[in-house]
Amino acid sequence: MRLTDVFSAEAVAIRQTSDVSNRMPYVGQAFWPNKKKMGIDLKWIKSHKGLGIALKPSALDSLATIRPRKGFEAITQEMPFFRESMTIKEQDLAEIQRAQESNDPYLNEVLEHIYNDADELITGADISVERMRMNLLAPLNGDMKLTIGMADNTLYTYNYDADGSWKKSNFMEITSENDKWSKPETAKPLNDIQKAKESLAAIGVIATYAMMTTKTLNYLVESSQIKNVFITTSGKPVDFVDAEMVKELFKRKTGLTPIINDKKFSDYDGTQKSFFPDDYVSIIGAGTLGNTWYGVTPEERTLLGDPKVDVSILDSGVAVAVQTIYGPPVQYSTTASQIVLPSYEGMDSVYVIKVA
Repeated sequence: MRLTDVFSAEAVAIRQTSDVSNRMPYVGQAFWPNKKKMGIDLKWIKSHKGLGIALKPSALDSLATIRPRKGFEAITQEMPFFRESMTIKEQDLAEIQRAQESNDPYLNEVLEHIYNDADELITGADISVERMRMNLLAPLNGDMKLTIGMADNTLYTYNYDADGSWKKSNFMEITSENDKWSKPETAKPLNDIQKAKESLAAIGVIATYAMMTTKTLNYLVESSQIKNVFITTSGKPVDFVDAEMVKELFKRKTGLTPIINDKKFSDYDGTQKSFFPDDYVSIIGAGTLGNTWYGVTPEERTLLGDPKVDVSILDSGVAVAVQTIYGPPVQYSTTASQIVLPSYEGMDSVYVIKVA
């Protein structure tokens, strides 16, 4: 058995598809489904949703009045490129050969370690995408932009709200200390949610979801306003309120389905970070918000027909290339790459509150 018989780009792709944990989608994929396009430029149409406008009256036998097409803005951006690789070195190859020749029962563990390298790269690719989607869903301080650092220390900034119109109409920061959700005795979280819903309703958007972290949800658990709702409903003093009770009441009172997003990742330096920030609540309308667009990577474009390189494209759009480098030294190299950027046609369907 050769290593190439069990470790190939196709085998990596099949493993990623069959692994139950890898089939669990990130939250952002529900709002930004994956799509593929040729090239690396992304052009998308930002629509400013609004209430329906009645047709103008017209006389019989007259030409129709041309209604101007308002509220659309074409945005063109070059999508960023991500690529990393890992290698199986000569020492690893020697260990595999020794295990094969001796029918070592731990051969599968050795191969599992190799597959884990590939899994790590593909997981890293998925993390990069989810970070972008969550940064758009809960932009820090209302600044709707993505900042991506490249390997050459160049920073690329993608500004989705260049004129500041989204921040002006769809972002609210609670600045009064007594009104912040971290002040349970005086905060009025249900009132804040109602303001956000009314703002979306004014442009014809029906608010459907409220995304937050557990820390932010706990503000609601401690909130006097929430506890008073329980007292009013039951007519009895409330000694204890837990998160599940609050989520049920929150949904009943606001009409919003709470989405608790505590998913975390490790940054490049190993620091653990959250995809969705604490102290923010994103009110989201029904339907998708845009698409996660994948472009054609150099591996896909130039190596797909190279017999020396084994290339597979995952369903997500990530390209996986496995090749043998005969050196010296001899190595097997696994590369994961993606050209990807979310579009945000439905950004006006999202209202964000910085609650503390």
